[in-house]
Amino acid sequence: RPSSPAHDTCTAHEHLIITMPSTMKKIALGALATAAVAAAPASAFTLYSEMPTQAITVTTTVSGTSACTATGITAGADTLTVSWTGATVATDGSLTIKLCYDDSETGSKPWRKYKDAIEKNKQCQQTVVESSALATSVPYSPATYDIAIPRNIAPAKYTVQVLNTDPTNGYTQWGETSCAFSIGTYDRLPSSLVGTMSFLIAFSIVAGTAGYMIDRKKQNAAAAAFR
Repeated sequence: RPSSPAHDTCTAHEHLIITMPSTMKKIALGALATAAVAAAPASAFTLYSEMPTQAITVTTTVSGTSACTATGITAGADTLTVSWTGATVATDGSLTIKLCYDDSETGSKPWRKYKDAIEKNKQCQQTVVESSALATSVPYSPATYDIAIPRNIAPAKYTVQVLNTDPTNGYTQWGETSCAFSIGTYDRLPSSLVGTMSFLIAFSIVAGTAGYMIDRKKQNAAAAAFR
């Protein structure tokens, strides 16, 4: 049967592969796949080990005090100011800021395990509410950025990591604070309410105990009346 134009749309490479024996067909397909990968544009850096170590210098402050020496940093209440130097400015590039668990917080917690693959590095991900970064698309200038610490951040010791990225090369640089700082849990209950709740709890315990004793005395009296 004469072939129609619809049946003649295969490329020369496809015609050749279709008519090949099975083994040769597999080899040819593998070669084409390899060639396709080689012809694809260079992929973005995805590993920390592919980038220069600590090319960006990162510092953090809270209310003007170094986060490393500050006390009482509270999730949901304080703002973290992140500053950096050494980031190479790229056209259409930007920075990503991550909050990373300190090494002392990861030992017995596999869900916080470090991985060389940037997007899979659980040490720099928050799991209470899944989040891979504190901020993305951060501009290079003015080389400082304020971040309100999310209320759902777990109380622990942290460092801050800054990653440089551009559309062509992906991740190109990174840096991390040289010291860790502690973040505490935000207490949404005012002290007056805490005192009231404590009183009510104590009162309910006393009232419950008294009620039990009275009921027990009545039961004993009723039992004695039938003897």
